[in-house]
Amino acid sequence: MKKHNFTLVEILGVIALIVILMVISAGVYTYASNSAKEKATQATVTRVYNALQLLQDKGFLPVTGGDYVKIAIDNSLLLKINGTVVGSDDKKKKSIAKLFSQAIDGESVASIQNGSGELCDAWGQPIYICFPGKFNKGGIDIISAGGDGGFGKEAKETPVTGIDNYKDSEGDVICDDISNFF
Repeated sequence: MKKHNFTLVEILGVIALIVILMVISAGVYTYASNSAKEKATQATVTRVYNALQLLQDKGFLPVTGGDYVKIAIDNSLLLKINGTVVGSDDKKKKSIAKLFSQAIDGESVASIQNGSGELCDAWGQPIYICFPGKFNKGGIDIISAGGDGGFGKEAKETPVTGIDNYKDSEGDVICDDISNFF
């Protein structure tokens, strides 16, 4: 029986191959993970938009004064915009909460909230709304910061209002933010 000893070159070649395969698989995993988070955030933005559109149609959506503000749902499922419960009296607050909860699927809302009740994207960053919208004139702007946690191409901490911070002169998106106005 012949004994076969591996040479140092053969062992190094196998190790190099294993390292290359690990690097490729790590890249694929990162891409797949980010892609899944983008799709989940787009679905969340759509759910929030539909729920807010229902409130707007019923005349319940408060004007945010041209500012981008955070949206939250408290333990009683009451809707809060910039920390203030939406509705003028308890009856109206409860009917707004019921409408919003039904439209956004209140049972699964906990999966898109942070510890403060703010609605968040898949990266855990708050979702901001503006009504009336700066980009969706007369409608609702909704925006998530995306994976980098900042808004626009300069990655500012809060949403920026110029479309040139989100799109180039040809209309191509130049940042990783996710919104309903691209």
